[in-house]
Amino acid sequence: MGNAKLLATEFLLSLGRPGLVGSLLLLAGLGYGLGVLLPEHQSINALEERAERAERRAAMMRMGSDGKPEVALSPAETLYASLPRHDELAPQVERIYAAAAAEHLALLQGEYARTEVQGTRLVRYRITLPVRGTYAQVRRFVAAATVAVPGLAIDDLNLQRKAVADAQLEARVQFSLFLAGR
Repeated sequence: MGNAKLLATEFLLSLGRPGLVGSLLLLAGLGYGLGVLLPEHQSINALEERAERAERRAAMMRMGSDGKPEVALSPAETLYASLPRHDELAPQVERIYAAAAAEHLALLQGEYARTEVQGTRLVRYRITLPVRGTYAQVRRFVAAATVAVPGLAIDDLNLQRKAVADAQLEARVQFSLFLAGR
């Protein structure tokens, strides 16, 4: 054991400073390759396999049960399929209220009006909500609600402060919630 240590020490001394630095750089590169590049390479391979499986699954779904490709939906049918159905109104409104609650906003009594959009299978609910909070809270609430609820559009946003220095403001937010009809 003592001889091996002596031989290793003599070898390192014979390399000199440039050889020692080169050896350390070589070991650092090997460590980087094994510690970082190899796991990344394995991760990339796993993602490629997953993408191939997803492509095969998508191709099989497009073929349908009888082996024929499915008929592509029209843009209108694609829109109707992406919207909640008219009988799913309550969960969508709950999502709007949850977005307000997440911002700790005081929602006062809202107004709701239902109309059918002429010439389409869309049902439109106009939702008017008086809100009290800071500008940042109202802004985050509107953004979160439009993300959380498919088919929700902002019709009107009215902001008022009692005084310029007030942090709180009163807002009137008017949404249109579009749902797929029968």
